[in-house]
Amino acid sequence: MLAYDPSPWLAVFGRAHPVLLHLPIGLLVGTATLEFGAALLRREPPRGAVRALCALGALTALLSVGSGLVLAGERGSGWTIETHKFAAFAQAALMLLAALAAWKPSRGPLRVVLALALAAMTVAGHTGGSMVHGSDFLLAPLQPKPAAAEPLPSATPDSPYTALVAPILERTCAKCHRPDKAKGGLVLTTADGLRAGGETGPAFIARKPDASLLLTRCLLPLADDDHMPPNDEPQPTAAELQTLRLWLLAGAPF
Repeated sequence: MLAYDPSPWLAVFGRAHPVLLHLPIGLLVGTATLEFGAALLRREPPRGAVRALCALGALTALLSVGSGLVLAGERGSGWTIETHKFAAFAQAALMLLAALAAWKPSRGPLRVVLALALAAMTVAGHTGGSMVHGSDFLLAPLQPKPAAAEPLPSATPDSPYTALVAPILERTCAKCHRPDKAKGGLVLTTADGLRAGGETGPAFIARKPDASLLLTRCLLPLADDDHMPPNDEPQPTAAELQTLRLWLLAGAPF
């Protein structure tokens, strides 16, 4: 019996999600601008436009949450992604309530719901940006670039780590697990980062490759939610996996 491979669907949702993600944000901001702008100008808001925007916002928010749930396994787990999920659910629920409140004669309930939805959107947007661009994505452009870190004394140019392991991790892991973008709090491109581990625990256990997430996550089936790297990213070859195993068996020397 053939196993079901969800990777084609993941690829479709992966391409559609950025569009679905930004539609409810734009519609919510547009709705709030009309509603609160009218209040500031002491004028009657355009009820028809507000109702239409609320309905479209609720629909696209539900579609965005649905596509996000399909792709959730690609992001792993941790405080940031769980907070993002909660805020996204809250925003979608509040936009649905706004679509209902828009038909009430009183504008008070709608404005309260819109304010709460904007707050949830702010949290969801910040945590989403942290997952994609790193936790310091807001202030990073304003900070001076750090000087290149000097290699550890133990990471000699001809060591197995420098010659064999580091190039594998640089090719397959650097996109998401580097010092300026440490998804899950994990850095895999420096010796210090490997030693420190991430939100899910140690990256490796010396002399225990079968208990080391650095290797075991790579050996999971591509369709598994915990497989790393994500199935649309460069994958380590069988020879590279064997290199990682031998390095771990040797005690993971740097």
